[in-house]
Amino acid sequence: MSPVQSYPHIRHHLLLLLLGVIVTLGVVQASRLPAEVGSQPHSISLRRNGAHVCGGALIREKWILTAAHCVSLGGGQQSYPARSYNVRVGSIQRLAGGQLLPLTNVIIHQNYSSSLAAGSNDLALLELHSPVVLNANTKPIDLATERPAAGAQITFSGWGSSQVDGSLSHGLQVATRQSLSASDCQKELFLEQEDLLCLSPVAEDFAGLCSGDAGAPAAYNNQLVGIAAFFVSGCASGQPDGYVDVTQHLEWINANAV
Repeated sequence: MSPVQSYPHIRHHLLLLLLGVIVTLGVVQASRLPAEVGSQPHSISLRRNGAHVCGGALIREKWILTAAHCVSLGGGQQSYPARSYNVRVGSIQRLAGGQLLPLTNVIIHQNYSSSLAAGSNDLALLELHSPVVLNANTKPIDLATERPAAGAQITFSGWGSSQVDGSLSHGLQVATRQSLSASDCQKELFLEQEDLLCLSPVAEDFAGLCSGDAGAPAAYNNQLVGIAAFFVSGCASGQPDGYVDVTQHLEWINANAV
């Protein structure tokens, strides 16, 4: 199972048109940039059996928020054993630095199922064995309480590849996309779930989610607004990326991350 799910059937006809424009104009850009030390102190690498599988966000000293499909066994409520995971926090290097902490508990959203609409309720909470040591490079991020307005510039951070099935990035990468309104999001992707947050390319910069970016945190005004769930028609395709709108799940998060 790919950590970030791709849905090539969504808006396929528009993608073909877009590719024609790209080939003609030759203006494709994808500015995923290296993260600076300390710039993303909430962004983590989730590892299963020693290998990176997903990103996530440190939201409390003992709690990580990530995508449910990162930890779901068979696409439902059962997870892989917590003991098979650990988390690297406080480092912009995937393989070194920061703190490496094991998990004691995995909580998948009770309404998540991979058979439902793409990205719907695709959240999981991870409980660390012990609290992280807070410092300049390791800090929880506050949860947003309001969905970002359409056109807001959103920053996401992830460890993904530049192409499907490509090699993961050794260093944390960041890029900016803009938020779509709920109605435009539904029109673009033909999906109607309330907790879908669409982040669309900014101008000609198509930088977006790719393999290895599942669970990647999206932040606005230093608050967590989304968790990466899926991309459409390949990496940097120009289509909106699908995130879970964190503001729709505050009650669930607060009830379980205690």
